[in-house]
Amino acid sequence: MNWKLRLKMEKLKEQETNFVPEKSFGSVPVNVALVFPNAYELGMTNLGFQAIYREINSRRDSLCHRAFLFKGFPPYTIEALKPLSGYDIVGFSVSFEMDYLNLLKILDDAGIPLFACERDNPIVIAGGPAITFNPEPLSPFVDFFVIGEGEEVIHEILDTFRENTGRSKEYILEKMAQIDGVYVPSFYEVKYGNKGDVEEFKAVPPAPLKIKRRWVKDLDAFSTETAVITPNTEFKDMFLIELSRGCGRNCRFCMAGYCYRVPRARKMERILERAKFAARLGKKVGLVGAAVSDYPKIDELVKELVRNDIKFSVSSLRADSLSESLIEGLSSSGHKTLTVAPEAGSQRLRNVINKGITEEHVLDAVKLAGIYGIKNIKLYYIIGLPTETDEDIEEMIEFLIKVKEKMAEGKNKDGILTVSVNPFIPKPFTPFQWLGMENLTSLEGKIKKLQNHLKPKGIRMLYESPRISQVQAALSRGDRDTATLLYRVYRSGGNLTALKRFEVEGKNVEYYAHREFPLDAVLPWDHIDIGLSKEYFIREYQKAIEGKTTRRCTEEICRVCRICTK
Repeated sequence: MNWKLRLKMEKLKEQETNFVPEKSFGSVPVNVALVFPNAYELGMTNLGFQAIYREINSRRDSLCHRAFLFKGFPPYTIEALKPLSGYDIVGFSVSFEMDYLNLLKILDDAGIPLFACERDNPIVIAGGPAITFNPEPLSPFVDFFVIGEGEEVIHEILDTFRENTGRSKEYILEKMAQIDGVYVPSFYEVKYGNKGDVEEFKAVPPAPLKIKRRWVKDLDAFSTETAVITPNTEFKDMFLIELSRGCGRNCRFCMAGYCYRVPRARKMERILERAKFAARLGKKVGLVGAAVSDYPKIDELVKELVRNDIKFSVSSLRADSLSESLIEGLSSSGHKTLTVAPEAGSQRLRNVINKGITEEHVLDAVKLAGIYGIKNIKLYYIIGLPTETDEDIEEMIEFLIKVKEKMAEGKNKDGILTVSVNPFIPKPFTPFQWLGMENLTSLEGKIKKLQNHLKPKGIRMLYESPRISQVQAALSRGDRDTATLLYRVYRSGGNLTALKRFEVEGKNVEYYAHREFPLDAVLPWDHIDIGLSKEYFIREYQKAIEGKTTRRCTEEICRVCRICTK
């Protein structure tokens, strides 16, 4: 092992406070290397990654160590400084499509064959948000995927592995395929049509035809919070606690809103208990959820946090559910910037995407922030949304100038207005999954127009390159042939932006990112069952095109997607 890497990893471990206790074993444990395919600093901010680490180590028969991407060095685990090839299971937590190439690099640098069909051990698994909505681009490289939330199913996987230790890999995979939420790609055959689109998807028994997404019904049964504190992350002074999971707002562009349904909230008493624990450590509490301001008891929780002198921050807010007590609490905790997401440039377009907020909501939020001393405002927008026109962009510019003027008139007149702009990426399992991404020339023109109008007004603008977004779109909408593109790019020594130089069977980045599907097409991810019917998505797509909205989910009556009744 390279001595520079050893020193770096030993220093990282020494600076950690690990809340997962060490233990002794009566027999040889199942050894798992849990890998985040990006930098340590990013991986240790990921609550899902830390939750699975905690769950595996909660068992008396299993041991989990963490590994990350350290550029220029082969991968070793933080806890044991041990190569990945020495573990029984290597599990990847994959949140972003842009990390796919890193997964290949980590396997290769560890001396583990890239293709699942060429290795007997270790068994390689993968889960996480990017995997749940479309695992196909990684299917030749991974032995099996976890579809959905992992806190419960990881125990079933470990039980199955232990019960069948010593058996052949094929036999173990047959057993894994019978677990709800486990997808073993080698037991499925894909047939393509003349134009390269998926024509048929067949399952080989005992694998099921559809893989059911796993979701945790009782969040309070699991501790989804910081398991390891480290000063080497962006949130070094913060203890993260999951407040809620899932979202019932029905925003039509948002994959997470559908893949993490049903909306669930943790008990306030439990959250407050863990917040007090964090405060005793001298840490600020980071409340994590799809929309923290939607938490049913948010005002009551904030009042208790303030009463106990517990500083807190939030991961996300909605302009239409902000309350005065929440803003006051954030201000008392030292918040300097209020972040909300109008998403679309006009009210017409917000109706198309079913965002559910108005300009008045945003302006009220800006005013309220100023009253309580939060001077800076950050707004998130998406460009290239379905049906978007030049008029929508112009309306967006007019509104942003209005926001800046309102700030100048109010108590946040010295504040900075920042606008973050990202190209729309059509995601699987959303009502827009049939549509292609807007062409790059058009998107680049819109970005230039925004810059030309906003910069003279003193509005700061951040944006993601449409070319990077195009790669993300291609990977998120890919099929098994996309894996060949990934492999060729990796072997060529290029990065993901080099994908555009390659094609397979006439399919390239442009094909995957911009293609449109007929509503009756077989989609590359149709074998995944997230609990929502394709008919539901078609209805939402048609309502979007007509500019009709859908009400938010409520606990009292389930009449929208009806997933709660299944």
